[in-house]
Amino acid sequence: MIASLLEEAPADRPALSAGDEVLSYGELRELSARLEEAIGAVGDLRGQRVAFIAPNSTDLVAGLFAAWRLGAVAVPLSSRLRERELELMLADAEPVVVVSVSAHGGYSFADVLPGLLPPSVSTLLLSQGDTRGARHVPGTRAVPEPLGEETAAILYTSGTTGIPKGVLVKHVREVEGSRFLADTLGLGPDDRCALIVPISHAFGLTCMHAAVAAGAEGILVDSSFSPAPLLRALEARRATVLHGSPTLFRTLLKARPEGIPGIRTGLVAGAPCPPDLLEALDERGTRILNCYGLSETGAVTCVLQDDPPEKRFTTVGRVAPAYDARITEGELEVSGPHLTPGYYRRPEETEQAFRDGWFRTGDLAEIDDGYVSIVGRAKEIVHVGGFNVVPAEVEAALLAHPDVGNAAVLGVPDERMGEALAAYVSPRPGAELNARDLIAFARSRIAGYKVPYAIEILPELPLLPSGKPDRKALAG
Repeated sequence: MIASLLEEAPADRPALSAGDEVLSYGELRELSARLEEAIGAVGDLRGQRVAFIAPNSTDLVAGLFAAWRLGAVAVPLSSRLRERELELMLADAEPVVVVSVSAHGGYSFADVLPGLLPPSVSTLLLSQGDTRGARHVPGTRAVPEPLGEETAAILYTSGTTGIPKGVLVKHVREVEGSRFLADTLGLGPDDRCALIVPISHAFGLTCMHAAVAAGAEGILVDSSFSPAPLLRALEARRATVLHGSPTLFRTLLKARPEGIPGIRTGLVAGAPCPPDLLEALDERGTRILNCYGLSETGAVTCVLQDDPPEKRFTTVGRVAPAYDARITEGELEVSGPHLTPGYYRRPEETEQAFRDGWFRTGDLAEIDDGYVSIVGRAKEIVHVGGFNVVPAEVEAALLAHPDVGNAAVLGVPDERMGEALAAYVSPRPGAELNARDLIAFARSRIAGYKVPYAIEILPELPLLPSGKPDRKALAG
């Protein structure tokens, strides 16, 4: 069903641009068909899992649509992940095919993947123009029947234990959710949507689909871009729409105080957005809409273009037509046909996530006159620049160091990132620790956004009666 989105736009309209590469919708369909032949060479993939490891790129988008044309379940994984993280996710997903870039950000996936995958798994390395690569296999397959309630993707999200969970996402959610957001933003074929949020993330995936649903151009930008090159890229492609985290918009305004040229609208999500930031953008001609959703739910709420300023700046909007929401003991709960069927291979955690058919978001909220305000979190997840980080996962990375005896990681307020990670560690008896070395050690094991910005070394950590670190004492 998602694959049908790609068939609707006129063939001659620009579909994707990445640097100097520009593909029309016709060319994107041709590229997707070629990748479909390469991926489908292993046999019938209907209902089977195909993993993707790549930054935002034309190959990634074309490959995802190829997988959906084959009836496969796409498993997009961030190109920021490192060996241990990939090992956990790939072992859980058990893909039949892995489609990956050879390397990204100085990290060689071509070297790492053979040690993580059994021989039965087929690996396709994206060729980036190499005539021997998957991009150049002729495409001849017919489009399969549309899918609706079947699983389209597995999106990995951090669990409260730090062990990633695979969220099952249905075709119908992505199609209807993307059309809802395209309508809310007023997207059309003349729009050019900057796609900087990783497509491996639920937010980024739906933003990409919204651009395709509107027949707009998607401008693919690596999420590691710094402000100056990003602003140049936005101007070069005359971008009109930008989605991102509060950190992204604050960083761009700091680099260009007069405003973000050409950007008329977009979505902000991934962390609570300060009202003053939304107001500052609005005053400069850029109407950014607050929205709220999770990997498990899709976009549940969104501010509308004509909502009054006091609602646009201070709430996440009204509940979307496909959902119902309620507050139970302060926690926001959501119901509707687009909710995840559950976590892949996690029946107990799936059962715990629902209460009488309502999904428990873990976020504390209030509803006033239909508008939802997020007021806190019940779960121990830290929002770092739009990414969700579980302290337990970072602690596990630090504890893997042979000289670390104990570790605790906390989220602390940060003006630029929203929240940042601070770590407290104590050495094993007789050992000595160096904060700089520990940061480098952590960076080798986990994604960069999960690495603490500061590590304080203490002789011992304060402990609770249970023996766990006393986080309140550490937080002061």
